[in-house]
Amino acid sequence: MRILTDHLSVYVHDTAPFSVGVEDSNGATHLRLSGRFDASALPSLEDAIGAVPHRDVVLDLAALTFMDGAAWIAVTRLENRVQDWGNELRLVNARGRIRTIFELTGTEHLLSEAVRG
Repeated sequence: MRILTDHLSVYVHDTAPFSVGVEDSNGATHLRLSGRFDASALPSLEDAIGAVPHRDVVLDLAALTFMDGAAWIAVTRLENRVQDWGNELRLVNARGRIRTIFELTGTEHLLSEAVRG
């Protein structure tokens, strides 16, 4: 496995397609993201977000194989949207280089070590 990086993207040599799993738990909507999270994934994320009730949202990033700047912008826009609802966005299971994207961009306040009940 080869890992290539630049400032706002991480790529693990993998062509896994992007998918979003939606689950309600403990009064929040959990979106489990997997595969390549890039500009081509944004319509799928928008469809999932459009179908969820206005409440706290937890993004589980454990199964992501790639994340770029377009995906980071989508997450920051989702944060604004959820705050407009009067709720909170949290990111869980952000590891390695994907976690570093949030740390380098000053958005590490979104990172949560564990899903709170």
